[in-house]
Amino acid sequence: MLNAQLYEMVSNLKLINSILCIVVLFAVSDAQASFQPLLGSELNNQSLYASGYITMGARTTIGGNIQSATAITLAADAIVGGNVEAGTAVTLGAAAGVDGYIQSTTTVTLGASAVVDGSIIAGTTATIGASAKVDGELSAGTTVTISATVEVGGNVLAGSTVTVGAGSLFGGDVDAGTTTTIGASVEIVGTLTANSLKMVALPTIVDSQEALIMSVQQDIKDMGTGTELVSTTFGTNDETLEAGIYSTINYLTIAIGKTLTLDGKGIDGSWIFNIANYLTFSANSTVLLKDVTDNSTIIWNVLGDKTGSAGYTQLGAGAEARGYIFARGFVQTGADSMIAGIGDDCGGAYSASNFIEFGADTVIGKKDCTNGESRASADSIAVTQVPEPATLWLFALALFGLAIKAQRKKT
Repeated sequence: MLNAQLYEMVSNLKLINSILCIVVLFAVSDAQASFQPLLGSELNNQSLYASGYITMGARTTIGGNIQSATAITLAADAIVGGNVEAGTAVTLGAAAGVDGYIQSTTTVTLGASAVVDGSIIAGTTATIGASAKVDGELSAGTTVTISATVEVGGNVLAGSTVTVGAGSLFGGDVDAGTTTTIGASVEIVGTLTANSLKMVALPTIVDSQEALIMSVQQDIKDMGTGTELVSTTFGTNDETLEAGIYSTINYLTIAIGKTLTLDGKGIDGSWIFNIANYLTFSANSTVLLKDVTDNSTIIWNVLGDKTGSAGYTQLGAGAEARGYIFARGFVQTGADSMIAGIGDDCGGAYSASNFIEFGADTVIGKKDCTNGESRASADSIAVTQVPEPATLWLFALALFGLAIKAQRKKT
């Protein structure tokens, strides 16, 4: 009789152990299901957005589209792989480039030898430096001023005057609302027209997206606190984290030269960091991806909701971060830093209320990377909460009780 009871007890312990394994595997699998943040149509397909200005240092490269509610400035040799949209002015330094179009509510200024593969629409004036090249059309609400040896592939249209330097080449028509001044050896494939009646296209109005971004941040915060990372100790040494939700009650800092490894275990997953104060990737610190699938997501949600905090993000010189940064305050990087997505995704940074500044030789995303339509909308944000250990045990014990009842019925 005793042996039979012992046998039944051992069998039941094996049963509860099996149930626990199944429950844990189910919970972990659900918790690591990847998702994408809701940005809405206004910010769809943007790698960068700032309610303040955006400034890119020399030779900085942005893989996707950028948008600012105020001004955007590219230093010499900086490159944007997509479109540029500004609420006020757009300025490109010497030999800077934009692979898409430029739209500005006020002025557009191109330095010498700058290149724009798309069109330019300026709400007021457009000024093009010597030997610059615009493959598309060029239009401005008031004046267009073009220096020597400039090439414009499409039509040129100004609300008032058009002034062209010597040796420039135009692949289409040149229309001025009032007068034209044309330098020597200028070639115009189309027609030159003064006092033109053609209407100048209006640039896209860039609205502030502060409310939208802060709403997204709150939605992400509401997903839960998950595992707390202690501000004073986490990141002082190399760290490894599996997919899940993490939070701080203060700041999050990865120390100089340290590595944070995100271990994806080869399955789709999400890393969500809800940060109450500020986020810092110190000089030469690195976020390293290990066995992270292309469908995974990394979100740095810099809330700035701790009393007295600003919710800013800083990357020191040579720092490398991965994923998307949502910051209440500014985003700022030192020279030779990087923010990149996963796989072909650009990743990016979004400042709800302030500016974005990149030091020289910074890289955001990569050439031909994608955001927006190619990423799932976060209208469907849904991360299943992992039950606490006590909850798992209670659930397992409940199943265990049902198993005991079933065994008793059989006997």
